[in-house]
Amino acid sequence: MVKMRRSLLGYLPVESPIYKLHPMTRVLFLVIVSAYSMLIEAPEFNIIGIIFMLVLFKLGKLDTSIIKRYKIMFLNLLFMITIAYTFFGGYSPSYRVLAVLGPIRICWENIRWAFLVYIRLIFAILILIFFLNTSRERDIIVGLRALRVPFIICYVVGLSLRAMGLSLIDFQTIREAEKARALDLDSMPFTEKVKKFGLYIVPMIAIMLRRADEVSNALDSRGFKFVGVRGRRRVDYIMMHYRLGVWDYLIIGVMALIFFAILYLNIKYGFFSAKSSILYRI
Repeated sequence: MVKMRRSLLGYLPVESPIYKLHPMTRVLFLVIVSAYSMLIEAPEFNIIGIIFMLVLFKLGKLDTSIIKRYKIMFLNLLFMITIAYTFFGGYSPSYRVLAVLGPIRICWENIRWAFLVYIRLIFAILILIFFLNTSRERDIIVGLRALRVPFIICYVVGLSLRAMGLSLIDFQTIREAEKARALDLDSMPFTEKVKKFGLYIVPMIAIMLRRADEVSNALDSRGFKFVGVRGRRRVDYIMMHYRLGVWDYLIIGVMALIFFAILYLNIKYGFFSAKSSILYRI
C-alpha cells in the first residue's frame, strides 16, 4: 500500500521526489516559474511550459486526474475570455473581419489575442495547481522563513492557509453528507447547482469566524506576542530539520538563469512578445 501525505489540495505519495527538495526551493519555484507566464506572450513557448508542467506532474508522482477536477473552471475561463475579446475586444480599420453579427464585428485579431491570453492563464494555473498539490502549510511557512520573511507575515500566512485547508475539509464533509442522503448534484440543472453552492457560503463563513475567534482567544490566553525581544532573533526550531542540498542549489540556479534569459531576450529583442509569434504571421 502506497503511503500518502496530505497537501493543501490533495495527497502526495511519501516517496515522491518533491519531498527531497527544501521547502524554500518549492516556494521559489512558484514565484519564479509563475513569472515566466507573465513575461512570455508568444503561445508557442507557453504551450511548451504547459507540456513541461504535465511532465512535472508525472515526475512528482502526482495523479494527473487531479487536473480533470478543474476542467469546468478551464471551460468557464475559455468561455469568458472568448466572449470578452471576441465581442468586446474593440475594432480597428486594419482588423480582418470574419463575421458580422448586427453591430458586432468578429475579427481575427481579437480571437488571436483571446487565444494568447487563455494559453498564458492555463500555464499559470497549472503552476499553482502543482504547487498546492505538493506543499503543506508547514512547507510554505518553512520556505518563507528560509527567505527571511518577517515572522508576523509568516504567521498570518500560516493561519490563513490552515483556515483554508480546514474550510476545504468542511466543504468536502458537507458534500459527502449530501451524497449519503442520496442528493445527486450531477443530475441537477446548472441553476440549482449554483443555488446549492450559494447555500454553503453562510455556514462556511460562520465556521471560519468562529475558528478565528477561538485562535485569537487561545493566543491571548497563552500570552503570545507577534513581536519578540528587541535585538534578538526568534529561534526557528523547525528550520533545524531542513537543509539545502545539491539539487536545491541546482534547481534554483537553473530557474534564475532561465528567468534572466527570458527577461534579457524580451527587453533586447522582444523574442517572447506576441508579435514574434507564428499567429501574428497568419
